[in-house]
Amino acid sequence: MKAIAVNRFGDSPQVLDLPDPEPGPGEVLVGMRFASINPVDWVGADGGLTEFTPNRFPLILGFDGVGRIEALGAGVLRFAVGDLVHGQFWGDVLEFGTYAERLTIVERPAFGALQMVPDSVDPRLAAALPTAGMTADGALERVGCQAGQTLLILGATGGVGVLATQLAAQAGLTVIATARDDARAQVRRLGAAETIDYGTQSVDDALAASCPGGVHGVLDLVGDPDGLAVAVRHLRDGGRAVSIAYGVTDKLAAQERITAANYLLDDKPARLRRVSEWLASGRLEIPIDREVDLRQAPEAVAAARRGGARGKTLIRI
Repeated sequence: MKAIAVNRFGDSPQVLDLPDPEPGPGEVLVGMRFASINPVDWVGADGGLTEFTPNRFPLILGFDGVGRIEALGAGVLRFAVGDLVHGQFWGDVLEFGTYAERLTIVERPAFGALQMVPDSVDPRLAAALPTAGMTADGALERVGCQAGQTLLILGATGGVGVLATQLAAQAGLTVIATARDDARAQVRRLGAAETIDYGTQSVDDALAASCPGGVHGVLDLVGDPDGLAVAVRHLRDGGRAVSIAYGVTDKLAAQERITAANYLLDDKPARLRRVSEWLASGRLEIPIDREVDLRQAPEAVAAARRGGARGKTLIRI
C-alpha cells in the first residue's frame, strides 16, 4: 500500500510502499478515504509524543480521517465490515496513521476516539472534524465564558479557530478574533463580531481602543508566549486564558489576577460524539482550505507547518 511515513524522528515525510496491515485481536482494518492534517501529525513524526506512546518505524503520519472497515480482528463487537468510521486514530503504539491506503486500529483507541459517521455527514467533513472539533469544544469549556461576555481568540483562521469561533458565537459570546485582512470576511461570517489584523496593527492597541473594559477570556491557538502575555493584559480580573499550543508559561500560570493554563485534549469519545452531532445538524461549518492526493501530502504538510491556513487541509486517499 501507499503511505506517507518517516523512517526516523525528524525525517521529511515521504511516499513509501509498505505491506498492508492485518487486524489483530480487537482491531479493525480500515480502508481510508480521506485524512486531514493537524499540527499533532508532525509533532508525532518529530518524536514529540513519546511520553504518551511508544513508536514503531516506518511511522505513518496522520491521526484524523474517515474510512470503511474492510476486516475485523477476533473479538471486535462495536463495528461490522462495511461500516464507515471516523475519528482520531491514536492507539497504544504510533505506527499506522491515516495518511495511508489502509490502517489497523483497536475498536476503542487508547488515546483517540473512533465512531460511525452520522448518516447525513459528508465523509470529507467527517475526516476534517475530529481533532479540531474536539479541541475547540474542550478549550472553550475550559475558558468558561458565559453568554454576553467577550472572548478574544488568537489564531482564528486555522482548523480549530474556525470551529471555536462558531461555537463561541452560538453560545452568545462576543468574539474578537485575530485574522489577516484576507480572512476577515470569512471569520466575520462564522460569527466573530470584530477582527484584528495582526499584520497591520498591534493586538495591544486594538484591544485598548475597541474593548477598554477588557475581555472575559482569551483562547490562544497560536502558541506565542509573548503574544499571549500581551493579550492577557486585557483580561478582566478573574478572567481565564487557555492555550492549546502551550503558550502559557510558568510565569503566566503563576499570576493571581487571572487564571492561565495550557489545555490537553481530554474526554475524546464524548467530545467526538458531541461535535459530530453538531456537524450532522448543520450547526458547524468546516471550511476546506485545500484538498490534495496522497502523493502531494508531504508538500501539504510542509505548507501547513509554515502556518497561514484558512481552514482544513484534506488528503484524498
